[in-house]
Amino acid sequence: MPTLNWIGKAAVVTHHKDVPFRLLEPVPGLSVGDAESGNIIVQGDNLHALKALLPRYAGQVKCIYIDPPYNTGNEGWTYNDNVNSPEIKKWLGEVVGKEGETLDRHDRWLCMMYPRLVLLKQFLREDGAIFVSIDDNEVANLRLLMDEVFGKRNFITSFVWNTEGHTDNQFHVKVNHEYIIVYAKKEGILSLGSVVDPNTREESNLWKGYAENSITKNGPVNPPSKVTLPAGFPAHMPDTDLPATLYTRELIEDMTSCRLTSSGLKRKHNIEFPIRMSELVVRDGKLLRPCTVYSGWANVKKLRTFIENKFAPLDEGDGVKLEFFLKGKGVIYYIRHRKEASNIVTVLRNFSTTEQMRSEIEAMGLTFKYPKPKELIKYIIC
Repeated sequence: MPTLNWIGKAAVVTHHKDVPFRLLEPVPGLSVGDAESGNIIVQGDNLHALKALLPRYAGQVKCIYIDPPYNTGNEGWTYNDNVNSPEIKKWLGEVVGKEGETLDRHDRWLCMMYPRLVLLKQFLREDGAIFVSIDDNEVANLRLLMDEVFGKRNFITSFVWNTEGHTDNQFHVKVNHEYIIVYAKKEGILSLGSVVDPNTREESNLWKGYAENSITKNGPVNPPSKVTLPAGFPAHMPDTDLPATLYTRELIEDMTSCRLTSSGLKRKHNIEFPIRMSELVVRDGKLLRPCTVYSGWANVKKLRTFIENKFAPLDEGDGVKLEFFLKGKGVIYYIRHRKEASNIVTVLRNFSTTEQMRSEIEAMGLTFKYPKPKELIKYIIC
């Protein structure tokens, strides 16, 4: 697997082991709330803070979110964002040695990030995940760095956060996005929870806890086949009498050899799917007599199991139940019931802005130029 290399890497790959453990010193004058709540704010070098917290929290953290320096080159911000502060220079001199004097800002950034990510990985539970905010300055390096520390197979996604930033500047391309990179401790057992993107349309079935869709899917990956629906098959439709479909041999040839999509077949043959090879009669919410239908299908194996089980809902695990039924003009649908719905999308929109969050902070008498909106952080951790 390709790996990332930079000047100073050899000096930092095991540096986390050399960082001494420290005791956290409480400051009663700055403390609020219940001392036994477990909530802690630590002020100081985060490398030292992580090593101090590690004995207590190693392997216990489900979710980590960090907002490291973006390395924009801006030295006049709240923090030095050129990885060029006296503290970093001193640290590089001690850890990397004279090589540290010649590093460019990307080498310095990678030296700074590596031991911190290694320590953060040790905090994660087996089913935990880490979320890292970043922008275009270091996103490529961060991906390669996290591939090395967390394992490429544990990459989950790159969220693109639409920052709704200023677009009235003079740049050729107005940048109004950042990234949130997500890695799991172990991808195979990670569960991101039951989360519905708040921008999901109000009428979506996701809010109702189920998904519903037709299983008629003609196309290259859905070879057509016959399915016989027995008497008693569920039908969510009024009493209906539908005759057998009039179809041609050319249609069957197109379905079996050309593998056209449903829309292409409809345009060419002016026909609806599935094809009814016998009449379809529905009475009182059930199929009155057997009916054989022909089409390409999705979930056809599960449909056959549903029929074999005499229409008992199929258990798909994690509280998910799957059922099939007829609807409309004899189209077969599935309905997948969930205990809790989930619809996580990679583009994050309408989570407030840094400008709005800065105004909230200033109303508290505090100053910070580019804070992440609390709505965004809440979405990630909740």
